[in-house]
Amino acid sequence: MTRPKHLPTILVVVGVHALAVLFLVIGHASGAIPVALAGFAYTRGLLHALDADHLCMIDGSTRKLLGEKRNANGVGLAFSLGHSTVVLVAGLAVAMGASWIRTALDPSSRAATILGLTGAGVSAVYLLAVAAANVPNLTHHHDLQGPKGPWARLLTRPLSHVRHAGHIYLFGILFGLGFDTASTISLLMITALATTSGASPFVLMALPLAFTAAMTLGDSVNANLMLHVYTSAAASTRARFNTVVTAISICCAVLVATGTALEILGEVTGREVASFDTEPIGWGLVALAVLGTLAIAVVRRRQARAAHAAAHAEVARLA
Repeated sequence: MTRPKHLPTILVVVGVHALAVLFLVIGHASGAIPVALAGFAYTRGLLHALDADHLCMIDGSTRKLLGEKRNANGVGLAFSLGHSTVVLVAGLAVAMGASWIRTALDPSSRAATILGLTGAGVSAVYLLAVAAANVPNLTHHHDLQGPKGPWARLLTRPLSHVRHAGHIYLFGILFGLGFDTASTISLLMITALATTSGASPFVLMALPLAFTAAMTLGDSVNANLMLHVYTSAAASTRARFNTVVTAISICCAVLVATGTALEILGEVTGREVASFDTEPIGWGLVALAVLGTLAIAVVRRRQARAAHAAAHAEVARLA
């Protein structure tokens, strides 16, 4: 009996959810405030999974691995676990009262600035690189092609070492170095500590765990939807559909990378730089994944009906 290909992802996501609940129970979080804070942390995790950089990174990486005939299962889970590692480390540091975390979370500190620029820089470069790597997938003969031009080869060279979903974990950590997410969770933990006298460390750590549970769920669902869209499109030989989905993913990655680069430019120069909101791009990618999945389901249902009708007609003809 073969094991379902998504079973490891499901087990990890369920395990993180169970761990968050267990920490709340052990910490005797029976009051309304700890439970409400955990619920808020969970919703923040779901919303963060809808960030455009998350979605573009996961979609682009999935397409890149599939284009190289590699296993793309677990891309979303690996990325979210890497990103959550930063959140959990920051949360543990706050719960232990470590002084360095206050400096790292202070937006005016040099450490916070460096970490923020590092995380944003990695995000922009990776998205541009994965977009360049996926351009050959727009053609029917992409197996015979490689990145064209010096810039394309320069961008895709770092991705040559990304051969399976596990390699995405490191990029998840690098994406999270900006502490934008970690700051939110740490603030929640400080709030919990201030509003509940002598809050248990288990209750404090339940908050980043709740966030992690939600983000792993959201990123895993998105990755599996896009994996289904890409593989179903290829299996049904609908090259045009596959090309359109890939082209949209590439354009979104370039747009998000451009927006991130503009933010970095403004931060470095200290000047007002034209920018745009990338949030609609994230929602657009979610809509693409959902609509693509529904479209494939409709086409398959029609094909099944047509095959069934043809079989009945053949039986009637032979009778």
